[in-house]
Amino acid sequence: MIILKVIGSVVSALLLWASFPPSAESNSIWLALVPLMLIIRHCSARDAFKWGFWGAMAFWVATLSWFPAIIKNGGPWYLVVLGQVALAGWCAMFTGIFAWLSASLWRGCSDGPSFKRLALIVLVDPLLWVGTEYIRGTLFSGFAWNFLGVSQVHNTIIIQTAALGGVYAVSALIVMVNGALTSIVERAVYPLAMKIMKREYATPRITFTQRLLKSSESFVPLLLVLACVNYGVQRIREWQATQMDEPLWRIVLVQPNTPCVFINNDEIMRRQLEYLVSASEQLAVSAPHLIIWPETTLPGSVPYDAQTMGFVTRAAQATDTPILTGTLEVESVAKSKRAPRGLNFYNAAWMFDKEGREIGRYRKQHLVPFGEYIPLDKYIPVLQRLAPTGVSCTPGRDASLIELSDEEGRSLLIGSLICFEDTVPVLSRRSVKAGAQMLALMTNDAWFNGSIEPVQHMHQSVFRAVECGVPLVRSANSGVSCVVSAVGHVNQLMVDGVATDVAGAWMIPLRIPEKPVPTLYVLTGDWILAIPSALLLAALAAWFMFKKRDG
Repeated sequence: MIILKVIGSVVSALLLWASFPPSAESNSIWLALVPLMLIIRHCSARDAFKWGFWGAMAFWVATLSWFPAIIKNGGPWYLVVLGQVALAGWCAMFTGIFAWLSASLWRGCSDGPSFKRLALIVLVDPLLWVGTEYIRGTLFSGFAWNFLGVSQVHNTIIIQTAALGGVYAVSALIVMVNGALTSIVERAVYPLAMKIMKREYATPRITFTQRLLKSSESFVPLLLVLACVNYGVQRIREWQATQMDEPLWRIVLVQPNTPCVFINNDEIMRRQLEYLVSASEQLAVSAPHLIIWPETTLPGSVPYDAQTMGFVTRAAQATDTPILTGTLEVESVAKSKRAPRGLNFYNAAWMFDKEGREIGRYRKQHLVPFGEYIPLDKYIPVLQRLAPTGVSCTPGRDASLIELSDEEGRSLLIGSLICFEDTVPVLSRRSVKAGAQMLALMTNDAWFNGSIEPVQHMHQSVFRAVECGVPLVRSANSGVSCVVSAVGHVNQLMVDGVATDVAGAWMIPLRIPEKPVPTLYVLTGDWILAIPSALLLAALAAWFMFKKRDG
């Protein structure tokens, strides 16, 4: 039996890995959990945790294959490998918790038809999985990466479900289908297994009601999938019917493909600045409304660095176009324990008008631990010196929408995102709920040049657009720069068929709704699915832990 469990865990891990880039065989996700669920239903809760954890560990180590790219960009190999394994273990723990709770609930559940089995397949297991994804994506800053639903990024019809309950709704649908397929495998394989093992097995007689209940484990999930497909088709049709009536905005995206910050030198920075200006000027003849540069593009800080401010002023005047760019912002504050130098540093996005005057800014809210800050560094200031970039950033406090106006008197409210903030659903929702008509991500994936990370990263962005019902543009330093429509269509910007590790600039005509219709997810947020799922997970975990202690 152990060998079967090993095989089941490995097969689930391989199918999960194949569902995401580089393979991106998205259909495999619909049966990837079947081997794991067979183990869960037929072993103890303790064993289920073990096999769930180790299978997920194999998946996460494989899907985080882009981690070692940091080594060639200045990261000590031993710390990078340790970080990859530790992160994989952290993520795998949540799969183990799902397996433990699911096995605890399936324990004592007969192979025959029952309402309990149906509830576990259609409702409980999907909610438990969503609970693990939500907690993984939020706890201790969170790692909201490669949720099950993200695998369906190219299945435009199915991902419209994200407009109802976020990417979590797509994940729940996938878990439900896997549960239904597991029941089919059980019904088909069990009699065959008994025959192979030469054990007596008599097919039990069941009533019509029992037969109907048993079949419902398959047809109820099928009906729910068909309902989601119908919703997706209708939502896309409604978007297509109104799209051409929306105002047209011309936006330039520039991708300079500058090496990682640890490799930069004065000559590299000089070439980057020359490219940013020359590429922007070439496309300025098309009279764009906005030019977007990637994260931390400017050579120094704003607003006190005269050289940096002079550069962006000259660029705006040369292109006669407003510029939205990522930058390091310095704020003078009173000296304190948290700011011993009397300065706060922000990873920020600043908008400059045609004359180079600052007209809006956004400060990154969700900082990357050990990248942009060291945990507890505001309470133990000496830790700030350990920040990899030499600066320990302070998080922003709000969405800070940036308004762009054109000569015709039109205005466009932009919700900015920086770096990995497109993996955090609540930030995009917060901007759109505040009135953003478009989301703009500025990122720098040069840390992971030559790996699959930029592609996996871009796939997370697609769901922010679908969830919020507004278009999203990405300006990346080394890829992937693209435009995502409100229903998830991606216009990926390429040079000779390549999207990553290349330099390029593009002018994109984009139709942006004046008054976006809020999706259900924008109106309700994670309270409609993810938070109740997390609460259910926590309640069941507490119940079984206390039950075991009392026993």
